[in-house]
Amino acid sequence: MYKLNRFFILRKTLNRQKYLSTIVNGVEEPIKPWKKIPGPLSLPIIGQILHFLPGGWLHKRSIELQQLLYENYGPIVRLDGNLGFPPITFLFDPEAAITLFRKEESLPFRPGFESLVYHRKHFYNKNVDDSCGVLFDQGEDWKKLRSLVNPVMMHTKTIKLYTNALAEVADDMVHRLKSKRNKQNMIETNLFNELNLWALESTGLVTFGERLNCLDPNLSNNSPAMKLIKTQQESLCMIEKLDFQPSLWKYITTPAYKKGIKTFDDNLRYTWFFIDRAIQKLKSKEDTSDEIKGIFEKIFKIDRDVAVTLANDLILAGVDTMVIILGNQYLCSVEDQFPQPSEFIPERWIVDKNNPLYYGNAHPFAYAPFGFGVRSCVGRRIADLQIEMLISKIVENFKLDWIGPPPKRTRRSTLNYILEPYNLVFNDI
Repeated sequence: MYKLNRFFILRKTLNRQKYLSTIVNGVEEPIKPWKKIPGPLSLPIIGQILHFLPGGWLHKRSIELQQLLYENYGPIVRLDGNLGFPPITFLFDPEAAITLFRKEESLPFRPGFESLVYHRKHFYNKNVDDSCGVLFDQGEDWKKLRSLVNPVMMHTKTIKLYTNALAEVADDMVHRLKSKRNKQNMIETNLFNELNLWALESTGLVTFGERLNCLDPNLSNNSPAMKLIKTQQESLCMIEKLDFQPSLWKYITTPAYKKGIKTFDDNLRYTWFFIDRAIQKLKSKEDTSDEIKGIFEKIFKIDRDVAVTLANDLILAGVDTMVIILGNQYLCSVEDQFPQPSEFIPERWIVDKNNPLYYGNAHPFAYAPFGFGVRSCVGRRIADLQIEMLISKIVENFKLDWIGPPPKRTRRSTLNYILEPYNLVFNDI
């Protein structure tokens, strides 16, 4: 699924959509208006909001939303937006999506997270022209920031310098998991929190060039690391309520708005604990080679403000690295992209190309969690390496089993999650 603001697309872009412009005898028909895109019934004034209210067929159906929209309206669906919720077009055609992204301008506009942007502009930034971050800025402001960040964040050679250090974090995580098992070899503590500790430790290492000690067996629940993780999760929940659900916070001060602002304040305060510590250490640190510098230090020497902004963005995006993220969740679960999509068949990743199960038969845009083009995820290289290190270490040390019924998905924040209980069994190899 690709979220797009009001977009007008020709039939040559979406050649299977009967409701879009067509090309007849080489002549393009006029582009049809956005309102002609299929979608739930829209009524005067209230629009489509009735479908999402109690009693509506889409009420509390966020997990099945994409499937329901596709099955009822086809590969492109219109949601009008209402009560502060922006208009959205859901696009379920991967070929159309890749064509669309390839035709983007040099400075693509990426809306979203409006509550967080508002907080940074009005409660965090000292000056009107201060950056909101590489995740949130637009236009020339974004281009300037991204040009400083790309050489450090997007070059594979640079990121590979952290391989050994991240492997060490993964080893420590394996030891921690072993220590948290009960007699049935299941994790006694909350596995979700354990993975968040690992994500913060590995992201902090790459960002600041040092360990944050999040995997310390004596780590207190009142430690800065645990408080940061807690406010991080709460921030994502508030973003979901303010930006992805109908809300009046843009017009009046709502209780959710007040709670969101306080949550964002708390989150930045705990993030700044680690930033301040890094700055103090840099002041007394002797210059070293680039190979052992964290990303924060490298950019700090170029632009202090950019380094601080990037650190905030990395911690925000990095703590939930191991949350089960189901991007493009409908496209990657349909038969014509991945045969037997609901079946656990790991062999699909290693079979020959002539095998019907071969994953490479799927359209490359059937699953694109990091986006595409110049605004693709700036932390992709880091996330790939982090996950690669952890999964490889877990597979080396454990035979994983799952007992009981299959896991169920939920959406309690801007991301999708797997509901507890996490019935994973970590048997020693």
